[in-house]
Amino acid sequence: MAIPLLLKGRVVGALDVQSNMPNAFKDDDVAVLTTLANQIVVAIDNARLYEDAQQRASEMSFLFSTTSAAAAASNLEEALESIAHELRSSMDALSVTIYLPEAYLDGKGNPFTLLRAAALSGTDQPMTEVSEIRLDAQSSLIATAANYRYPVLIGDIATEPNYLPVIDGAQSAAIVPLTAAGQLVGLITMESAAPNAYDDDTLTLLLTLSGSLSAIIQNQQLLEQVQKTNQQLLELDQLKSQFLANMSHELRTPLNSIIGFSRVILKGIDGPLTEMQEQDLTTIYNSGQHLLNLINDILDQAKIAAGKMDLQSDFFEIKGVIDAVRSIGIGLVKDKPIDIFVELAPGLPQVYGDEFRTRQILLNLVSNAAKFTREGSINIAAYVEAHPETGAPMVRVDVTDTGIGIAEKDMSVLFEAFRQVDSSLTRTQGGTGLGLPIAKSLIEMQGGQMYVRSQVNVGSTFSITLPTQPVEGAQKPDTGSLNSKDMENTGEIEPIATTRDTIETGPLRFVRPIKRQLLLIEDDPDMVDQFRRVLQREGFEIYTASIPLEAKPMASGLHPTIILMDVNFAEGAGWEILEWLKSRDDTRDIPVVIVSLTDEAQRVMEMGAFRFVRRPFTPEQIAEAVREAEMESRISRILIIDDHDESVRILQNALQESGTYRVYSAHNGAEGIAQVARRRPDLVILDLRMPEMDGFQVIRELRNNPETATIPILVVTADTLDPSERDQLSNLEVIYKQDISLQARRFIEGVRTRLNRDN
Repeated sequence: MAIPLLLKGRVVGALDVQSNMPNAFKDDDVAVLTTLANQIVVAIDNARLYEDAQQRASEMSFLFSTTSAAAAASNLEEALESIAHELRSSMDALSVTIYLPEAYLDGKGNPFTLLRAAALSGTDQPMTEVSEIRLDAQSSLIATAANYRYPVLIGDIATEPNYLPVIDGAQSAAIVPLTAAGQLVGLITMESAAPNAYDDDTLTLLLTLSGSLSAIIQNQQLLEQVQKTNQQLLELDQLKSQFLANMSHELRTPLNSIIGFSRVILKGIDGPLTEMQEQDLTTIYNSGQHLLNLINDILDQAKIAAGKMDLQSDFFEIKGVIDAVRSIGIGLVKDKPIDIFVELAPGLPQVYGDEFRTRQILLNLVSNAAKFTREGSINIAAYVEAHPETGAPMVRVDVTDTGIGIAEKDMSVLFEAFRQVDSSLTRTQGGTGLGLPIAKSLIEMQGGQMYVRSQVNVGSTFSITLPTQPVEGAQKPDTGSLNSKDMENTGEIEPIATTRDTIETGPLRFVRPIKRQLLLIEDDPDMVDQFRRVLQREGFEIYTASIPLEAKPMASGLHPTIILMDVNFAEGAGWEILEWLKSRDDTRDIPVVIVSLTDEAQRVMEMGAFRFVRRPFTPEQIAEAVREAEMESRISRILIIDDHDESVRILQNALQESGTYRVYSAHNGAEGIAQVARRRPDLVILDLRMPEMDGFQVIRELRNNPETATIPILVVTADTLDPSERDQLSNLEVIYKQDISLQARRFIEGVRTRLNRDN
């Protein structure tokens, strides 16, 4: 008896029961067997469902392991390698290769696409013919599958002439293109050592996987493209920053020369001037200053736009800033009937911000008020008010003028860069239209705000607010950066806050040793005794060289305060020693007193001796000569290391007109280090921007040498220092070149401070 096995009306099998007896089955048997058949159908269905579930779970596990490994990869190459490895392991394949399409141009400029093997699992042998396949190759089954975007199963590779196996021993293969939105993203080939290893189920699984793999490949490619773009943007940003630094240096350096030499000539140092010449030079001088200010404005705006403007925030007294701004403002209105008043509320707290930039902001506001006010007054008022949202105390500063005012229609462009409220004002008053935008940006970077109220022909009030405590979201203070006090156009030397980064600067304070050593070059013992009696009463420590061979190494190694010698040695050795002393950098500056019977006093002085005393002599003559020589030896020696001749001349002029110094110069870092080693200057004035060896390298070299580590260094630069550069210059002194031209007296005071400190 046969009973069909029906599942939802579909025959899934049959139950066949046989007996060796005729008519063995009754109706009851049919009922029982029918019930049994129904149970068998349920069991078969459950078994198939279980197998399907197991298969699905296996496929899901396969898909998950393959895609998760690829998704976790840090780059495209790693992702492709993980995909190939997982496919080969999960599918028990002999090899797996993943191709990516790449566009090229042939020798004639015609475009073509190449399938390049980007990942291979299963062999370490280098691929040749199968590593790169042109998409237009007619004889390649891989190219055909890629072009038509359909998968291909190869049951027997030996019978397929258009397929070249990746690895020897492969008998069957599967080719699956990877597509996204109809575009070819890649292609996978999978090979097996068994014939007919892959079927439709394999294709279905690979096609299911292909969608995820295509997305992963695209994401990785996009990620790499974004990373590459970000790197290019970073490089462009660095190039822009470098360009700004170079432009700053290249523009400011000649401008500083123009300003500096104009000032030198105006002071009459190079000779008297006619009235017309003085007017012309004054125009050149003022125009140079104006152009320098414009360049500074443009560079500041570029830094703000690029997010490169760094503030050095700390607590400071706003009163000192206002007083300084008022002093400058008085000079701005000296030719106009304008009074400047200051009103300060009692008990003003300290504010928190960048003192230098705050002064720059207020000076801009006062300068604008002076520029656009014909007569009347400018009032600077400071008082405390609460922040409108947080209630925190803020110091507010109002700059009110009785000038021409600003029309309502012009308010919208007031703080836009490179815009002026009235083109006619640009022609009559000048400017770039950057002052207010920069001021507004700088005050907001400090956590404050800027306001304006104005009425045409009545006047304007510009207001700024400054926090009294650090503000979250404002720029953090840079502990290793320049103190902003007294920086703009004051010539003050800027102390840089203490830090211990990068350059070991050694002790800041230079103690100039007070040594009174005298080298006596004399071969007559009786004369040596006479000299000793006189010189010891003068308090000198005496070293004696009795033969010429001793004289040179003692002079060079000891570097005494004074050399006292006779030139009448055998075979002219004394003259040769004098010539040698005055020809060397390390001994040239030592005053040499000649005491001799020779009549060639003129020759002695022409060769560089400081004094000539003829024998016989009195003790008073020797004492007077060595005292004068000692005073000569105390003249400070200053070495300028700068590659710009104009800058060197400006510094030399400033030094020479202010006192007696021995000033030397070196035109590059290597030459400067060599001169420091030979001359042992009392002060080094160092430019930072030099080719080959810059000022930072010079500082390292000097500080790493124990013999030069304590020589004070005064850094001069035409550029604005960034935070990393300030960190490298901790404990050194910095002054801007433009300040030397504008305030030479204060520059000299700074030099004297460096030379006389702790003496």
